[in-house]
Amino acid sequence: MEYLTLNNGIEMPKVGLGTFLIPKENITKVIGEAYDMGYRQFDTAWRYHDEREIAKALKANSISREDIFITTKVNADALYYFGYKYGKRSLFNIRSFRPVRKAIEESFEHLGTDYIDLFLVHWPWPIYRKMYKELTSLYYEGRIRAIGVCSCLPPHLEALKDVSDVIPAVNQFEISPLNTQKQLIKYCQERGICVEAMSTFSHFRSNEPRKEIIESEIIKPIAEKYGKSIPQIVLRWLIQQDIAIIPKTWAREHLEENISLFDFVLTTEEMTIIDSLDEGQFLNYNPYNAFKGLPNRYKNWEGFRK
Repeated sequence: MEYLTLNNGIEMPKVGLGTFLIPKENITKVIGEAYDMGYRQFDTAWRYHDEREIAKALKANSISREDIFITTKVNADALYYFGYKYGKRSLFNIRSFRPVRKAIEESFEHLGTDYIDLFLVHWPWPIYRKMYKELTSLYYEGRIRAIGVCSCLPPHLEALKDVSDVIPAVNQFEISPLNTQKQLIKYCQERGICVEAMSTFSHFRSNEPRKEIIESEIIKPIAEKYGKSIPQIVLRWLIQQDIAIIPKTWAREHLEENISLFDFVLTTEEMTIIDSLDEGQFLNYNPYNAFKGLPNRYKNWEGFRK
C-alpha cells in the first residue's frame, strides 16, 4: 500500500474501502477480505448507520485498531428531529437539543474506539463551521488525528479560518472523468489539503454504476493496453493526481481490482484523454448551491454565479 502524508504529518493510505450501502450482513466478511488484501483505510460516517457493524467486523476479524485508518463524518441529520431537509422541505428543519459535540462523540461510541484517524464534516451546511470548530477542539485534545471536510469549495474553506486555526487535512468530494474538478483539486493541493475522491462510479445513494464511465469506449482501449478493467484505469488516473480513493464494493473480484493499481503507470497522453471526458456535471448534491452558512463576505465568490 502507498500512503499520502497529510499536512500534519499523519500518513493516510491512498486506497481505502468506502462502506456506504454495503449490506450490513456482508460487512464482516468484506472487512476481513479487504484487510487480507492490504486495505488499511475504512471510510464510514454517522449517516451511513454502519459504524457499529464496522466495529463488530474489526473485532470478528481480529484486526488491531492500530493497524488501520478509520475515517468517519459528522452529519447534520444527527442534529435535527426529522433530519436535515433541502429546498421547500427545509421548513421541517427543527433543531434538536443535541449538542454538536454529542453528535460527534456518538461515532466514537459506535466504532468502539478512543480515537478517530480522520473526522470530516460531511457537507457545507449552514452549521458546518460550528461542526468544524468542535472537531478542532477534539483534535487538540488528541482524540482525532486529523480533521477535514467534504464537498467544500474555496469560500467554504476560507471561511473556516474564522473559527479554527487548523487547515483541513482532507477535502473529500465528487471526482470522476465526467466531473474532473481540476480547479478545486489545484486549489486544495496548493494549500496542503489532501484531495480524496468520492462517488466516482455511482451516485452516493445508489449501488448502480455509471455505465457511461465503466463502459466508456474512449477509456476501453487504454484498459486493454494494460490488461486492466476500465474502473482500474479510472482509479489509476486519480492516484496519479495524488488523489486518495475510497471505492465501494463487496464483491471479492472488485475488491482485488480496486487495490491492484500500483503495477502500471498511465502516460501523459492517456491522462489527457480521460481528462477530455469532463462535462462538469454533478451526480450528487451540487456544492455551488451550498452558500447559506457563509458570512456575507464569502457569498460574493464568482463561482456561485455559475
